[in-house]
Amino acid sequence: MMKKITLSQFLFLLVLLICFTSLAFGQNTTHPDEVEALKDIGNTLGNMNWDTNIDPCSNKPPWNVTPDGDNANTLQCNCTIAGDNFCHVVSILLKTQNLRGTLPPELIRLPYLEEIDLTRNYLNGTIPVAWGSSKLRKISLLANRLTGPIPKEIGNITTLESLVLEFNQFTGNITSDLGNLSHLQRLYLTSNNFTGELPETLAKLTSLRE
Repeated sequence: MMKKITLSQFLFLLVLLICFTSLAFGQNTTHPDEVEALKDIGNTLGNMNWDTNIDPCSNKPPWNVTPDGDNANTLQCNCTIAGDNFCHVVSILLKTQNLRGTLPPELIRLPYLEEIDLTRNYLNGTIPVAWGSSKLRKISLLANRLTGPIPKEIGNITTLESLVLEFNQFTGNITSDLGNLSHLQRLYLTSNNFTGELPETLAKLTSLRE
């Protein structure tokens, strides 16, 4: 004869089931907020064929395509954050992808993002002020059609180690706030239309190597 279980036992088993289900389906799955952010980022960049029906952190196309020469279409994730059952986007590499949109302010909706590389595209517009609240370590916007000054808010990204802005159409004075980037090791600003002198605050960049 089957033994009856009490209400408290039933509730306990139900909680266990929910926990195990959460672990099973949450692990190695991109956080849903980041999936929505990626949709908007793709639209802003233009011409992205990202299929969000495929999990972005699955290491499958169209999210992770084997590099071909100077081309790169790769998204990398961290799925091993302690106490977190979701994967989080940490790197976006879109080199030579014929992108013709603008730089996405939506990057700040990827809280774990450390690297964005948009080298050799046709992106226009300015660097979003919103990026100043990110925790990026590497930014490469080499060889696009970007304009305007470098926002002073970029100086707030104290985690930044590499900033590559060569071969664009940036203008104005180079902001003195770049001197706040104490971890910066690489700074490439040549082949733009900057005016004025280099700010004295750049002398504070004692970690600079290139």
